[in-house]
Amino acid sequence: MIDAIRELAGVSGVSGNERNISEYIKGQILPYVDKVYEDSLGNLVAVRRGEGSRVMLMAHMDQIGLVASFVDDKGFVRVAPVGHVDPKTTVGRPVVFENGETGVFICGSKEKKEPELKDCYVDIGAADRAEALRRVEIGQTASFLSNTFETGRKIVSGALDNRAGCYCLMETLRRVKNNSCELYAVFTVQEEVGLRGAKVSGFEIAPDVAIAVDVTLSGDHPDARETTAVLGGGAAVKICDRSAICSRGIIEDLENLAARRGIPVQRDVLASGGTDIGSVQLLGKGVQVGGVSIPVRYCHSAVEMADKNDIEAVIGLLTAYLEK
Repeated sequence: MIDAIRELAGVSGVSGNERNISEYIKGQILPYVDKVYEDSLGNLVAVRRGEGSRVMLMAHMDQIGLVASFVDDKGFVRVAPVGHVDPKTTVGRPVVFENGETGVFICGSKEKKEPELKDCYVDIGAADRAEALRRVEIGQTASFLSNTFETGRKIVSGALDNRAGCYCLMETLRRVKNNSCELYAVFTVQEEVGLRGAKVSGFEIAPDVAIAVDVTLSGDHPDARETTAVLGGGAAVKICDRSAICSRGIIEDLENLAARRGIPVQRDVLASGGTDIGSVQLLGKGVQVGGVSIPVRYCHSAVEMADKNDIEAVIGLLTAYLEK
């Protein structure tokens, strides 16, 4: 598990620039599906033929990051956010641009208690503006570099949102033997900037059931908001978030199945944020939606933390659901 997540987290895929991570995932899942294709927006769609309902499982493969917006005379690269970037948890972190150039994300204002992105820049060690522009083009995206490691039964890494979800979906495709449905496993793009990829893919696939595989905020550390999910509590069955209220039938199916199979589960009620099901639920005549989430501490930082047992529980529940 740790090696697979380390590889996934090590492939850059900032929203709108997911080609590298898409190619990596495609190479890993080809032996386990009947068909793989990329749609017009860049979503990676894997199909496993079967009888019964059309089920769409979604895990977004994009990550938050930065985009070069301006270079000053001294060669410092000003940046804009791609997704929700919090300077408090990212300042001082190394970054890598899509062409491989590296630098450090720095906040120039020492007077403000709360750093703001407008005061931040990336230092790539350039002597002047001309050198910086030879090395980094305006419009190039950058992701935060981080290490992936284990501490106890926990995994720490950047981009667990949502490479941990991608791992769960990839591993589910590998493990499921006889899916009693027409399965579409979609690795979506541009979730972090408005659930965009899922809307396009959901419109094309027109599923009967759509389930998002994503992370959720954990409420078990000192600075956490009051949320229901905790690390080590099992797969988090989503009840609702800011984007969607899940279908009661799917919630009951997942929880009853988990009870029968001895899979640990907890409930996920997320007061802020959303998931891909928010873009799919209202398509066409409406879609039944659900979510199976991985609780994560320190979300959208370079040191996100998840529990290996929770990840295993998510894979087990998804596999059981598809075989049911």
